[in-house]
Amino acid sequence: MMKSLYVTLFSAALLFGCGGGGGDDDTASTVAPPATDTPAASPPVLDVPTGGSSAKFEDLVIPDNFDLSTTYDMPITIDLDTTEPMSLSVYGDFTVADDGSITPIAGSRIISGQIANGDFNGVIAATGTLKNLLIEAWYPDTNIPPFQTVVPVNADGINISN
Repeated sequence: MMKSLYVTLFSAALLFGCGGGGGDDDTASTVAPPATDTPAASPPVLDVPTGGSSAKFEDLVIPDNFDLSTTYDMPITIDLDTTEPMSLSVYGDFTVADDGSITPIAGSRIISGQIANGDFNGVIAATGTLKNLLIEAWYPDTNIPPFQTVVPVNADGINISN
């Protein structure tokens, strides 16, 4: 009898001491980390996969001509055989249907403007992820199909003529 009383009291103390169950309380509790008197950690050591040696960040060597830019200027030159004004749009993303028709993704338009006398010279900011461009030029007469071409991105620039 006395043994079961001790077990019951011990179990009750354990339940109350742990704070009870999880409950449905939406408030978050925070627990402060224990204070330590240890000095700040030294910079992490990076494992170099070749040879199993390790190197420090301070040991990295960056060439003088290294550029951290994520974009670069890419010139676009268009020379079409027309004297009519045209509307130009350049897209970075598009779909190609089974029949070969090309549809631009409207949100991927990089630049738009006017082509006078078939000539356009401009510069866009290109990124390393950009692989192909869809270039569309529309005539004012909607009965005339637009000029469309897909060209690979070239850091030296894009030249189009017909």
